[in-house]
Amino acid sequence: MTESPSLAPPEADPEELTLSWDSCVSRTLVHRNAVAEVLLTDARALRDGRFLIAAQWPRSYATSATSNIGSSSGSGSGSAERHDPMLAAETIRQVGLYICQRFLGAPSTSKPVIRNVGFRLDNSAEPVVGYGATDVLCRAEVHDVRHVDDVPWPVALNVRIQFSAAGREFGSAFGRVRVLSEEEYETFRGPNAAADPVPGNVHSRPSPAEVSVPSPGDVMLVRAPSGTLLVAPADLRHPRFFDHPSDHVPGMVLLEAARQAACLAGASPGRLNGCHMQALRFTEWNAPVQVECGPAEDGWAFQITQNGDTTASGTLSFAAKG
Repeated sequence: MTESPSLAPPEADPEELTLSWDSCVSRTLVHRNAVAEVLLTDARALRDGRFLIAAQWPRSYATSATSNIGSSSGSGSGSAERHDPMLAAETIRQVGLYICQRFLGAPSTSKPVIRNVGFRLDNSAEPVVGYGATDVLCRAEVHDVRHVDDVPWPVALNVRIQFSAAGREFGSAFGRVRVLSEEEYETFRGPNAAADPVPGNVHSRPSPAEVSVPSPGDVMLVRAPSGTLLVAPADLRHPRFFDHPSDHVPGMVLLEAARQAACLAGASPGRLNGCHMQALRFTEWNAPVQVECGPAEDGWAFQITQNGDTTASGTLSFAAKG
């Protein structure tokens, strides 16, 4: 399916709209190289900054080993398989990028950057994974839109979405997108854009079981001799986290590293059901990246630092094991 970014006029009442889950949207509009990594399949612009977006959550998407949670409903066996919760974060990431370029006029040469991302899932209402992918309806709304003179598209905006499947709402997500021009992006990145990842094989790496992931390639951390946890992905060609080369440490990598740090800190998490991460600046490849995580009032708080500066921080919450 071929698409070109354009300003789209609002359409009719949402009840009159029909979305399709038959094919994915253009991979370039969600910054993915592999079609298999594109979650969005269709979208419609409504009135007043609202959108309906179709997404498919594949059963094969697994970054953590905690997809099964206790449930009193579903198969009747006492537990039911749910989708990987990180799909919620990846969906809001793709929705933010897609809306900017498909509906709000940002050119294909622009560089949308996610500054904030978060989600909350209702574990009791989440869809049970069936034999195939789950069709997810995203009701999206943009707000706090920022414009500047001589730029016809928004330079920043917030996006929030409500997730539903089979007519049942089961969660929400939010994010803030900053839309940079190519020139602005190059200025921000400077010489750091050419840096190579710091080798992570000189330190000890946690086992998959310690950080609740399926395989060694999913581990995002190493332990320095001092005991400090460093962000150092085991697989720099991981199909989920490194679908394409990145000139900085991707936000999804930082979020997963924080979740794994919570496991090592003693959170004994059942399953991630909420998070909020704010990226204060780019996290670079050319210097060690430290992650700290500890108990907080409503869950666990984490901080990502590099060269003594905080690059990202946030909170995590986990569902109790059933």
